[in-house]
Amino acid sequence: MLVLFAILIFVYNFAATLYLLTGVEPSPTAQFLYLAGFACGTVWWLRSETRKSAVTNVYCHGLLMNIGWFVIIPYHLLKTRGWKGLLPLLALVASYIGSIVMAAVVYLVFLGGPID
Repeated sequence: MLVLFAILIFVYNFAATLYLLTGVEPSPTAQFLYLAGFACGTVWWLRSETRKSAVTNVYCHGLLMNIGWFVIIPYHLLKTRGWKGLLPLLALVASYIGSIVMAAVVYLVFLGGPID
């Protein structure tokens, strides 16, 4: 589940960065689908994680993900896995940063971006 979540983050941010660099406005539908997919992906990932650990289940995953996912994910990973729990978080951050770097490279090499 973590791999699919990282792929979702990579693909959307790659496309969004290319749109930003080329000056094209991204589709509101794509943005909505990403936000919905991000929330659903986070909930599914955390549900699969809670089945493996002794952490008590949360009542409303969707509300918590929309409000405080940036606090809940690191807390959950630290609570269930200790310091090794930050490795999946590091993988998600690397997916995000890698997508931006890859989009910039594609823009500069293939789309003839400005080289000043």
